[in-house]
Amino acid sequence: MAASVLLLLSIAGNVYYNWDITRQEQELSSLTAEQEAQRLKLASAENRIAMLAQPTMKVVRLKGSEGHSAAHALVFWDEQSRQVYLDAAALPQAPEGKQYQLWAMVDGKPVDAGLYTEGQDINQALSRIPQAEAFAITLENAGGSPVPTLSQLYVIGTVS
Repeated sequence: MAASVLLLLSIAGNVYYNWDITRQEQELSSLTAEQEAQRLKLASAENRIAMLAQPTMKVVRLKGSEGHSAAHALVFWDEQSRQVYLDAAALPQAPEGKQYQLWAMVDGKPVDAGLYTEGQDINQALSRIPQAEAFAITLENAGGSPVPTLSQLYVIGTVS
């Protein structure tokens, strides 16, 4: 009888121990994933700061257009290499089948400056633009458009 009670206690202890180990492993996995997400955010912020610190980098602030006043974005335009980078994380998530497209205004005409996909690395140049007076972002069908859909203009900013 005593051996049976000890066996039951031993089994119960093992079950509890295994349950506790599984719970701790799940918690560790969750914390590891959270730490990795924070590490990526920090790396992105450090890259943004390094980009801003370059003397040849011009920052163009794009402000929300009518109906999209909360939207904003930043264009980083390297005046030496002419490469254009975009930080559009503050734009609303594009609906299914849609994508944001950056436009450069060159001599009063819109020029395609590249497509933005949510979560895109800010250090990835969208295009090379030799000159521009302004930049704007429209919401287009996935894959982009040869001309901007002005009714879907989200943000715009002039180069100073």
